Amino acid sequence: MKRLSLNFLAIAFAAISFTSCAVNEEAALETTGGASKYKSGTVTAESPSDPITAWAESMKNAREARAKEATKTAEEKAKDAAAAEKVAATQAKEKAAADKLASAKKAKDDAAAEKARLAAAALKEKEAEEKRLAKLAAQGPSTSASPVPSGGLFGALMASNSTPTQYKSKGNSLYINRFLLPALNSSNARIEISLAQQKARIYKMNGLDKQLVIETQISSGKSGHTSPTGSFSISEKLESKRSTLYGRWVNSAGSTVVSDGNSGSHPGGSASFVGAEMPYWMRITGGVGMHIGYVPNYPASHGCIRVPGGVQPLIFSKVGVGTPVVIAQ
Repeated sequence: MKRLSLNFLAIAFAAISFTSCAVNEEAALETTGGASKYKSGTVTAESPSDPITAWAESMKNAREARAKEATKTAEEKAKDAAAAEKVAATQAKEKAAADKLASAKKAKDDAAAEKARLAAAALKEKEAEEKRLAKLAAQGPSTSASPVPSGGLFGALMASNSTPTQYKSKGNSLYINRFLLPALNSSNARIEISLAQQKARIYKMNGLDKQLVIETQISSGKSGHTSPTGSFSISEKLESKRSTLYGRWVNSAGSTVVSDGNSGSHPGGSASFVGAEMPYWMRITGGVGMHIGYVPNYPASHGCIRVPGGVQPLIFSKVGVGTPVVIAQ
């Protein structure tokens, strides 16, 4: 019985020793990772991969893939944004061109409308004046002791309202309403100029109503020196003025060297500049104004509004600084 007990203890100790060795070997393999090797007799085998290392590698690969995808997405967005910006710039350019064309068309239409309005207003004023004179003629014979000229009372009235000869200039058309002329002054005067018709009209204003008092032929700026259009007002009046830009160059003896020159182009030598005379000057805007000058039947000035010498002094006396001026094409 005693021998049996000893044998049992020996077997149990051997089993415990074997188990302990197996546990120690497995622990050693786990601590050394996938690179560790073990031997069983003459066979060598690699240990299985470490799960933690494999997971870390997988996470790294996933992060790199996400980073590449984000970079690709950002590049695509940048390309889309650049394409959208290019389209927007093209559309803005096209819109600007369309707006420019529309603005030019509107300006042309407005100029045409203003031209038609001025022509219609002038015609209306003349028709109204003729009707008024006809009405006066129909009221009966004149009580004046003066003899009635041929043509009856209407002819006498028309003759009495005819343009005074002292304001006329040879070769230039002129109309003056003698009945309204005394009432025209700087507080109610308005000047309207039509470049297309080469006419200047001075109205007597009564609120929004206006009556034509003077209509005269003018000569505006020639090609390359076109007179400005728009709404302005008289800012200066001078009976005597000379141009600081255009005129003639004379030598020391007073003889003309260049008859149609400008102050910025010296012909050389001892020549001096003499500005062109611009009597009864009325500044409209910048260096442009109304003044006495040569008035052919076409635009011939350097931008100013030339008025015949017979009527410009009259206009000068009837307007003032601040008198509105409208210049239409």
